[in-house]
Amino acid sequence: MKIAELTQKLNSNNIDNVYLVTGNEQVFIKQIKELFRNLMSPEEQDMNFSSFDLEESSLEDMINEAISAPFFGERRLVFVDRPYFMSSQKTKNAVEQNPDLLIRYIQNPTPSTILVIFATYDKLDARKKVVKQLKKLATNVDASQMDSYLLVRTVKADLKRSGYEINQDALELLINKTKSNYSQIINQMDKLKIYALKSKKIDIKAVNELVPQSLDDDIFDLMNQILNKNIYQAEELYSQFLLQKIDPILLVAIIMSQLRILIQTKVLSSRGLTEGTIAKNLKVNPYRVKMTLKQGQNIQLGQLTEMFDAIVNLDYQIKSGQGDKELLFDLFIAKYA
Repeated sequence: MKIAELTQKLNSNNIDNVYLVTGNEQVFIKQIKELFRNLMSPEEQDMNFSSFDLEESSLEDMINEAISAPFFGERRLVFVDRPYFMSSQKTKNAVEQNPDLLIRYIQNPTPSTILVIFATYDKLDARKKVVKQLKKLATNVDASQMDSYLLVRTVKADLKRSGYEINQDALELLINKTKSNYSQIINQMDKLKIYALKSKKIDIKAVNELVPQSLDDDIFDLMNQILNKNIYQAEELYSQFLLQKIDPILLVAIIMSQLRILIQTKVLSSRGLTEGTIAKNLKVNPYRVKMTLKQGQNIQLGQLTEMFDAIVNLDYQIKSGQGDKELLFDLFIAKYA
């Protein structure tokens, strides 16, 4: 369920015993935590609220808390953060856990306890028994990022409530620079509003000057220089990446991704699809599609596929130790710029 449905259910006192929160949009996670904590008075929270980080605390301690009767109150609230054993990512120095303890608890949860598990990883390991059981037995709450279209409406509505507006180009650039992350957009808003304090209108100049560019955007600039045959500018950008200790393996991976999107957008555009439809099909930001189409408008599809094959081969050469990775990437720039 989404946050709106969760809010409605909690306000109606329709409360379950175990919740699994997935997704990593920090604004939503904060809202969800506030919704649950608001079920209790400050005095009740002092007595009956606990939070456990499972990289540092044991499942045994958490479950002992969950099975305890509430103290001078109707319910006990237990938050669980970083249940690392539900994901496939490796975690160093974490407390060793026995997930079977959690499985047994959720199969027969304490009626007076609300257990909320925040599994805010990019992806859960669906093969694990504990994940399967939680998805089956717990109430699932979605805290993942909004799609681009909902995000656009939400940001505009937020600004309107504050008496501000943002033009479409500026909004698309803001969403692109923040990778459609609503939390990051919220973090950028204060300085954008200060910049537009008099006019109450946020323009593309404000976003360009105040919102920092990501590594993907910097590499997009490098791709532009390569595609436009500006070898000196491309070499200068590459030198800056090396000074920043950015591994050429990472540069190769991002350029490979960018070339893939370049090819996909060019093919779909040639079939008559609009920018919005392409963005929806590829599940990328519309501004990214617009800029990608512009980037590849003077490049033949054959040239792009040749570059893609070359970057895939370069990736193999580097990872198989067939030469110095910095030199190999430099040769790629020299060949295509």
